[in-house]
Amino acid sequence: MIAHSLSILLSAVLGITGLVHLAWAFGSTFPYANEQALARAVVGRRGITRMPSTAASALVALCLFGASLWALLLGRLVEAPVSDWLIAPGGLVLAAVFLLRGVIGILPTFEQALPEQPFLRLNRLFYSPLCLLIGMAFVGLTMMMPNWSWRFSLFG
Repeated sequence: MIAHSLSILLSAVLGITGLVHLAWAFGSTFPYANEQALARAVVGRRGITRMPSTAASALVALCLFGASLWALLLGRLVEAPVSDWLIAPGGLVLAAVFLLRGVIGILPTFEQALPEQPFLRLNRLFYSPLCLLIGMAFVGLTMMMPNWSWRFSLFG
């Protein structure tokens, strides 16, 4: 029951984030008034005035949609034509990606490389903590898979 709820919540967060990135790929500046304000808020590179390419934003959206689907696979809400031997390691890879982004995002070197406001403030308050939570959720979902806990020697 916990795995199902966590899976749905995680999938929803990733899916909505993917939709926002897809909207940006098609030229939306939501939730900002113009492209420069959006770029300063979501990229943070010094002096940035334009968003990354359409292809880059679409690729991020595609990856987020894939992670959203993977969360549903881990929660057993979607059947996959592959074995658990592929689903669980995929969950751990996604956990590592999001945990690394969360940790790297709070390092001083990262903040010096991407100092533009409001990105820096949003990264400290929202982006990095959200990535850490998503990473922990992927770890939890992977560990909750039936018959997987003993393979990681954590629960028995």
